[in-house]
Parts: sequence; C-alpha cells; structure tokens
Amino acid sequence: MGLNSDISQVIKEIDKVIGSKEGRWLEVSDYNLKSKDRKNMKSIYGLIHDILYHVIDGQKIIDRTHKDSLEYLYKKCADHVQSN
Repeated sequence: MGLNSDISQVIKEIDKVIGSKEGRWLEVSDYNLKSKDRKNMKSIYGLIHDILYHVIDGQKIIDRTHKDSLEYLYKKCADHVQSN
C-alpha cells in the first residue's frame, strides 16, 4: 500500500466517526474538531493519531507509512475534516 491508500483509509475512518456510521470504533464527541492543536490529543490531530495507531486487519497504518510522509498525511486528513 502507498501513501495515497493510507490517506484514503484514514479519511474513510474519519468519515465513519464524524458521520456516526456503523463500524466506527471512536466517538466524535471525544474530539474537538475545531482544534488543530498538535499537543491536544482531543483535537483533529488526536483523532488522526488514534486512527493511525489502531490495529486494522492485524496492522497499524502508522507501521506502513513512511515517517517522512506523516506530516503530509496529517495535513491532508486535517484539511479533509476542516472542509466538511
């Protein structure tokens, strides 16, 4: 899987959480989606972090994402949340 697949998978999980859809494992009420504070684990970045470190199909997304690409992944996912 590549970076674009990782971004798509994180955005898919974000959409489940925000839309309170079935199959979500996080609650939107646990996060402040207006905050982009990287130090606040209840911000958009906290939501993205929790998704990256959650085990899906026996693997964490963070384990297959190149460290140099994480900043870009966070930005693209945060921009997606802000646009919705």
